[in-house]
Amino acid sequence: MNIDIYKAEDFKTTKWCGGSTTELYIHPSTTTYAAGNFNFRISSATVEIENSDFTILPGVSRQLMVLKGSIKLSHKNHHEIQLNKREIDCFEGSWETSAVGTCVDFNLMTKGNTEGKISSVFVFADKSLNFQLDVTCEFIIFYAYEGNMQCLFGSEKRNLNQGELLVIRHPINDVVELLSSEDCAMAVVHIYK
Repeated sequence: MNIDIYKAEDFKTTKWCGGSTTELYIHPSTTTYAAGNFNFRISSATVEIENSDFTILPGVSRQLMVLKGSIKLSHKNHHEIQLNKREIDCFEGSWETSAVGTCVDFNLMTKGNTEGKISSVFVFADKSLNFQLDVTCEFIIFYAYEGNMQCLFGSEKRNLNQGELLVIRHPINDVVELLSSEDCAMAVVHIYK
């Protein structure tokens, strides 16, 4: 099991037509979003204008979770959904997608045979949460978007601060104990083998 923490200086922020997007992680690391040759990509974006259109991305499956604010997504000929904080939508990048509202969101893009899912984990102040690692995953990734916490892997401890990403590659059948002195919210990504 490999454990790495990525910080703000490791991320890459660029502009898109509706705001800015920060690439938090891309795999393989030699690939780029522009070339479209990645297996999966994790990012966080701001939607700063009230009405925006998403970039069309054929061959990409997408999941989006709202971290702050609220947004209504309309997928032409598919479905509409109102997303509030910690709510998630799954859709295809080839769909014509428009958005109404402003927010900060968290995105997972997968391609080819790569499958993944986003979920939300909340740890209350001065409480601990035991998180079971799924050994069927190739990656389990935590993004702390509210608060700071400690992650205990048996005798090994890692601090995960707000805005940082913790990447576990090849998890073993074990439990991570999550502890925080403040309320802490994380987006969790599972990437399956």
